[in-house]
Amino acid sequence: MPRKKQAPAGGNKKAEQKKKEKIIEDKTFGLKNKKGAKQQKFIKAVTHQVKFGQQNPRQAAQNEGDKKLKKDDKKKELQELNELFKPVVAAQKVSKAADPKSVVYL
Repeated sequence: MPRKKQAPAGGNKKAEQKKKEKIIEDKTFGLKNKKGAKQQKFIKAVTHQVKFGQQNPRQAAQNEGDKKLKKDDKKKELQELNELFKPVVAAQKVSKAADPKSVVYL
C-alpha cells in the first residue's frame, strides 16, 4: 500500500490559532497573576514570539502598516470607480400637464 499523503503545512487558520494559544498558555502558566515587571516582560515576549515567529517588532509593525495601506488603497480605488461610474440619476417627477413625449429621460 502507498503511504498516506500528509496534510499541507499551512493547515487551518483556526487550528493554528488554537495551537498558538495553547503554547502561550503552557509557557506562561501561573505567571499572569504575578506583579513583577520581569514576569510581565517575559509574558509579553513569549506571546509575541509565538504569534509572530522570529520576526523583530519593527518587521511586525511594518507588516501591519503595509496591510493598512493596502486596505486604504482598495477603498480609494472603489471610491474612484464609483465616481467614474455613477448610477443614473432617477428621472424627475413629470407633471400631468407636461407632454410625456417632450420629456427627456436619462
